[in-house]
Amino acid sequence: MRGIRLVAIAIAGSAIPVAPGYASSPDTDAPAVEANDKMICKRTQRTGTRFYSKICKTVAQWDALAEQHKRDMAETVNRPQVEIRRE
Repeated sequence: MRGIRLVAIAIAGSAIPVAPGYASSPDTDAPAVEANDKMICKRTQRTGTRFYSKICKTVAQWDALAEQHKRDMAETVNRPQVEIRRE
């Protein structure tokens, strides 16, 4: 009885096909994700609500947004003052 079970297991094991994709390592087949393509999600809370919203962007998009905010702030600070002359 024991011998029949071992033969059945050996036959069943040899009948399972092995796909070539499973034989190779997953590190070589997976495409490399660049640092700027990595997604980063941030939670922000809008004014007037206690609920958070989730904003997901790539690293490059977050960097571009930060650069735009810096330029806008520099423009606001360096804007010429308006003089009011009273005669």
